[in-house]
Amino acid sequence: MLVVLLVLAGGMGAIAPQVRAAGMMTVNVQNATVMGQPQPILVDAKGLSLYYLTSDTMTSSACTGGCAGVWPPLLSDGAPTAPSSLPGKLAVVKTANGSQVSYNGHLLYRYAPDTKPGDAGGDGKHGPQNGVWHVATPTLKAAM
Repeated sequence: MLVVLLVLAGGMGAIAPQVRAAGMMTVNVQNATVMGQPQPILVDAKGLSLYYLTSDTMTSSACTGGCAGVWPPLLSDGAPTAPSSLPGKLAVVKTANGSQVSYNGHLLYRYAPDTKPGDAGGDGKHGPQNGVWHVATPTLKAAM
C-alpha cells in the first residue's frame, strides 16, 4: 500500500508529491547497465535503481522539498530487508524526509524518470550542494 504525501517545496510554494511506502522496505541486487557497463546495483522491491548523493551526510539529506519530488527518498516504517548475500549494512535514519533507508551510511533515493527495472538515468547527474548522484552498488564503501 502506498501513501502519497504532499510536501511544500523549499519556500517556493510549489507542491511536490512524495511517495512513501507503508511498512518495511526491501532492497535487492539486480544487474543493470550503468554508463555503458553492466554491473550489479541496489534496487527497491519493484526493481527500480537506487541512488546516493555525495553531498549528503550519514544523518542529513541535502535533497529535500522539490528535489525529493524528482529524487524520492527510500523510506521505511521498519527495518529494511535484503538478501543475506548483500555485504553492506542497511539502516533507517531519521532525516528531514522521514525514516530514510541507508546503505553503508549513504542515504538511498529513487530517480522519478526511471520507470522500469534496469533504468539508471540518474547516474552522474549533479545534485544540491555540489553533490553528484550515483547508482548504489553492493560494494559501496562506507560513508565517512
